[in-house]
Order: sequence, then C-alpha cells, then structure tokens
Amino acid sequence: MDDKPAPAMRLPRDALHGDQIIARSVRFMFTVMGPIVAGLVVGIGPWLIFALVTAILGFALDPGGRPGPRLAWFAGAGLVIVLGTGLGTLLIGQAVLIMLSFAVAGAMYALVESLSDRAAMAARFLCFTLAIGGLYMPLGGLEAAVVALTALYAWSVSLAWDLAIGVMRPYTAPNLGEIVRKLRATMRERWIFAGAVAIAVPLAYLTSIGAGLPRPYWTMIIIVIVLRADALSSGRLILEMMAGTALGVACALGYGLIVAQTSLGHWGLLAGMLVAALLRWPAQELHGALGMAVLTAFIILLLELIAGSVGRAEADMQARLIDVAVGCGFAMVALGLDRIGRRIF
Repeated sequence: MDDKPAPAMRLPRDALHGDQIIARSVRFMFTVMGPIVAGLVVGIGPWLIFALVTAILGFALDPGGRPGPRLAWFAGAGLVIVLGTGLGTLLIGQAVLIMLSFAVAGAMYALVESLSDRAAMAARFLCFTLAIGGLYMPLGGLEAAVVALTALYAWSVSLAWDLAIGVMRPYTAPNLGEIVRKLRATMRERWIFAGAVAIAVPLAYLTSIGAGLPRPYWTMIIIVIVLRADALSSGRLILEMMAGTALGVACALGYGLIVAQTSLGHWGLLAGMLVAALLRWPAQELHGALGMAVLTAFIILLLELIAGSVGRAEADMQARLIDVAVGCGFAMVALGLDRIGRRIF
C-alpha cells in the first residue's frame, strides 16, 4: 500500500500566464482594491472616484510588453481622466457648452467604436470623466496627483504580476496605421453613426435633468457602454445591462443588509467588493448579464461604503436602475437615428 501523501492541488501554471481568466481576475482585484484599501486607511474622500476610474481604465488599456511602452499606456489612461475631468471642470455652470461637449465626446466614441477595443474604452471614459468634472466633482490639484499615483500603482501591479509568474505578456497594443485604414474605409457609415450618438447623448442628459434624476451623467455613460454600430450587438448589450443591473442591485442590497446585522462594518463591505472583483471576469465569461451583475454589485457596495450605510445608499440604487432604463432607451433612439441616416445618405 502506498503511504505517500497525495500531491497538493495546484493551479496549472499556464492559467496564471498572459490574460487567462484567473490571471485577469486576480490582477483586476489587486488593481481596483488598492485605492479602496488606501481610502480606508487615510479616509475615504472624493479623490477615491478619481483613483478608481484611473485604475479601471489603466487595467483596460494594459497592453503588456516591456515596462516602458506599458507605462506609456497607463500614463495615457491617466491623461484621459485628467483631460475629461479637467474639461468638465472648465465648463461648470455653462449648460449649453456642457451639452455640446457631451455631443462631441459621444461622436468621438462612435467614430472609434469597433476600430479598437482600447480606443473605444478610452473614449467611453472620456465621456464619463467629462460628466464627472462638469456635473459632479471638479478636478483639483489633489485629484490630479491621485490620478498620477494610481496610474503608476496600476502599472506596478501589471508588471509585478508578470515578474512573479516569470513570463511577460506579449505587447498587444493596436496598430495606429491599421486603425486609420479602417476608419477611412468606413468613414461615411461612422459619421452617420457619430451624428446619431451626438444627438442622443444630449437628449438623454436633458431628459435626466427634466426628470430630476440625481446623477444625470449616468444615463450618458450607459449609452456609450451599450451602444454599438451593429444593432444586434447593441440589443444584446441592452438586455444584458438591464438584467445585470437589476440582479446586481438586488445582490448588493441583500448582502449589505446582512452585513448591517453584524459587527463587520466597512470590512464586511470590503470583503464583498473583493469577491465581486475576483468574480468579475469569470462571470463575464459565463454570460454578459452575469458580468454586469457582478460589476453593478461592486459599484453599489462601493456606494454603501462611501455612504456609511445601506439606507443612505438606497436612493443611489434606485437611481441607478432608472438611469440604466433611460440610458438604454436613448441608445435605442440613437440606433433609430442611425438607421434613418443610412437610408437618407
């Protein structure tokens, strides 16, 4: 009889290489949780929003490769955040100019959508941060410093992971010449789509203002998240967004109520956010709605953490459901305008 102990279960080393699902999940968790832990240590403030959007965009733009070119992309993520919030800050109180800037940012997204995932993501965050700076939280010296430090931190996490595994991810940055060629080949269709988005985004903003929604910029963000030039893809993303948001809000609310009955406090919410960050990409692999549900749960738990209680964040949960419905509705408006434009031109 063999008395040797059974070998310990180990993850296949290949699962930790490159952009495999396990590696991506753990790197994402370390990237987004770092600023949150820092907030718990030094005190949560408005700067945390700037840190999180920088961390998420840096993770999304990460091309791998050598440290220098990789750092340039993380710096580019920080630059997008500073440009968006900075421009929004300059336009505070100028309603007409803010609407025009939203229209231009939406059109920029429409032009690069489907040309490059990284370009589309940068354009989405430009829209998002423009709204943050103009309607929610102006950019200041502290916030700019936080963006720079977070970009450097996210780059460090990316590089440290590859060094720890012993295999550097290959450089996967898009080729600028190829992007330009694609843009020229589909220029007419893209300008029609850009015009449709440039109309739908300000309309969504005006509707949100007229309805008295507390965060009107959320509806515009939903538009650029779900809207694609391909109507079938947009329809699928709209359904996933609506179902995933409702599921995510319900899960986060239930978990928050359970934590409220314990003495865990902030640490209980932090644990839930950590689990949500780890599950983000595996859930996305299973179904887009599940991925959106996990991401929504992460955001709602963050709102509860900032608010200090589930009750104080309940209004934000309700507002998010309404904003998603309004944003998805105007995404369909944009698709309709795009179809009309294609028939005319």
